[in-house]
Amino acid sequence: MGAKLRFAVLGVGRRGLAHLKVLKQLENVSVEAVYDPDEERVRECSLTYAVRGFTELEEMLDKTRLDAVVIASPTPFHVPQAEECLKRGLDILMEKPISLSLEESKRLLKLVETSDRMVAVGFQTRYSNLAERLVENVDAETLSMITGFLYWTTPLVGWIRRRNLAGGQIVDQAIHLLDLFRLVAGEVETVHAFYTKRGRETEEDREAGFENWSSYAVALRFRNGVVGCLSATYALYPGIFKPGEGYQAGFDVVCREKLIRYVHGSEVRVYAKGKPVEVYRLEGDPTRRMLEAFVEAVSTRDKKVLKTPYEDSYRSNLLALAANKSAEEGKPVNVSTLMD
Repeated sequence: MGAKLRFAVLGVGRRGLAHLKVLKQLENVSVEAVYDPDEERVRECSLTYAVRGFTELEEMLDKTRLDAVVIASPTPFHVPQAEECLKRGLDILMEKPISLSLEESKRLLKLVETSDRMVAVGFQTRYSNLAERLVENVDAETLSMITGFLYWTTPLVGWIRRRNLAGGQIVDQAIHLLDLFRLVAGEVETVHAFYTKRGRETEEDREAGFENWSSYAVALRFRNGVVGCLSATYALYPGIFKPGEGYQAGFDVVCREKLIRYVHGSEVRVYAKGKPVEVYRLEGDPTRRMLEAFVEAVSTRDKKVLKTPYEDSYRSNLLALAANKSAEEGKPVNVSTLMD
């Protein structure tokens, strides 16, 4: 085995810690440092995981020899941190969403396209066996509709409750489903979205820092004529579904003689005419699979290993922002016009 790849994790909140725990388990990876502006969080992380901790990003980059970083900071910091790391020649795995700004995400796209660095985005479900089962079971010739939902409550992480920091549920959370919609049906031509604040406008919500839309309805028309819709909500109460009683997110893929039901993080069911129902359960941890693929890409310099390269994931981010734009302007948005 050659020298270990030297990693750092930027942002050690919920997702950052999930990445850190996996990276510490990989034999060909050495986690050299973590960065977070929260001094107490950095101190605790350094002691628990035996890594150097920094509260200033530039200091960490100056004092640590690195090959790659995982960016798991709050969304407004994703692109600025990625730009700084690219300037220093580092490979990057960044959490979704890429950015709340079209201009910012386009600016990073240009940097990525002119760089020889590996840059991937954290749509981990694409690395799961469920994504593979979805794609292989779709009848592309008769694919007609995709309809999905994501039911949730007030976000557990404080800054995600604020629309100006996290972009709302379609951009921050349901973007995972939009990304899978694209995987199944290709690019979206037009999006028409309607959002509301109803159900989350109480004094209790304001005291909890909830400054966001509560529910979301998004209609989609794909370039190939397929239609779709996605409903999402932050308006429900915590713990609505007990184990075995229901599920919080998923979608149906409708073909002429086949219905494919995706249950997020759990299973894919295939209902085909004249055949027994096929059930595929989730195997392994998608985040681990994603990190293993990213490490392989960094080691081999083979970009084809990545299922979520920036250039493709950028389009999922663009689609989510197009939905927000449609809801805010009260009219349909042609997604391709946003790419110019």
